[in-house]
Amino acid sequence: MVLVSADDSLGGTLTGAMMDQWDLNLAPDGASVEHGIFDEMYARLGDVFTPAAAERSFAEMVAGEPNITVRYDDAPVSADTTIDDGARRVTAVTFRDARSGEIETLNASYVIDATDDGDVAVLAGARYDIGRQDSGIDERTQAVTEMFTVGGIDWTSLAASYDAARYGAGGALGKRAWGYSDIVRRYRPAFANVVVRDLNLGLLADGDVSVNAIDICGIDGLDPKQLTEAKQQSEIEAPRLVAYLRTRLPGFEDARVGIFAPDVYVRETRHIAGTERLTTQDVWDGRIPADSIGLASYPIDLHPIVPSDEPAYAPERHVYGIPFGALVPKGLTNMLLASPAISASHLASGSARVIPTTIEEGEADGFAVAIAERHGWTFEPLGHQEPVLADIRHDLEHDRA
Repeated sequence: MVLVSADDSLGGTLTGAMMDQWDLNLAPDGASVEHGIFDEMYARLGDVFTPAAAERSFAEMVAGEPNITVRYDDAPVSADTTIDDGARRVTAVTFRDARSGEIETLNASYVIDATDDGDVAVLAGARYDIGRQDSGIDERTQAVTEMFTVGGIDWTSLAASYDAARYGAGGALGKRAWGYSDIVRRYRPAFANVVVRDLNLGLLADGDVSVNAIDICGIDGLDPKQLTEAKQQSEIEAPRLVAYLRTRLPGFEDARVGIFAPDVYVRETRHIAGTERLTTQDVWDGRIPADSIGLASYPIDLHPIVPSDEPAYAPERHVYGIPFGALVPKGLTNMLLASPAISASHLASGSARVIPTTIEEGEADGFAVAIAERHGWTFEPLGHQEPVLADIRHDLEHDRA
């Protein structure tokens, strides 16, 4: 198996965008509803971690798998397909080396597209929506965020002083603190398209604190120029926000801006059309379909599309299943998805987009490909594949036990 990364490391959002905390899928009693490979990652990294720790951990995990060959700095540029009886099969994917510019084509029996934007699926001809296109309003997407660090924080004071009556819903636990909506609500950003509606803070090993707070609306996450503009706005906004917090938040009195994430955190771009679609009602009703390959429960967390947006859903958890059909691009017989680009509505993706969920999708994809090779199976249509779906679920349950 060949694992290809467009960057010089593994981790994507966790490393490049400095997303250093997990958005956990929990049951009503607080227990995790997912296990498997995610458990191993969580055990290695804990609640809060640095990009360097994540990069090192993922490299170690892959190095322990002798059947995986890793290629770095290779971005997909095209996909070859064949059509038989109206069904399209991917036969090869071509990559460009970011360092040398050289082009190389890899033949493929099966392809798992784990890119955040569904890049390979689109190159292979998959259909998709952008952002909230399924709503019929427009194709706008959730706000993007550039994370950054601050130094000089008195974490003990910060963690001990959380007052829900003054700050709003939230809290501090261990190396994490979140909430503070009543404080930041009075902050006035420098840019009209910027929103700061709460803070997510993480205590890093060196004593600095990561900040996830500044939402930039109106950015097309597929446009490098607009992402550069979002970085520029964030890096002007961050010192202003930190200065505002110095006089209002215990522990921030000596806060100073540290470093910025190399990449902007993009929450939403494409939603690939699949053989099945995860809907908002599925999430809210806690539906667990027969072909579920994992469970999720993260609240429907929609960041603003325009600055005037208010949260559309209460931050409630409903345990629901990720259907296998949502990982299968419609019309492609040997490709699977594992990313925020799975087949889901704009609203449902507000929950399903989180990284622990995409990890369990990738694990399920790996089992599905192994079983498909044994059975000579294709991923579409699914109607007559119940025995093989049962095999996938059996293997996943055994591995996660």
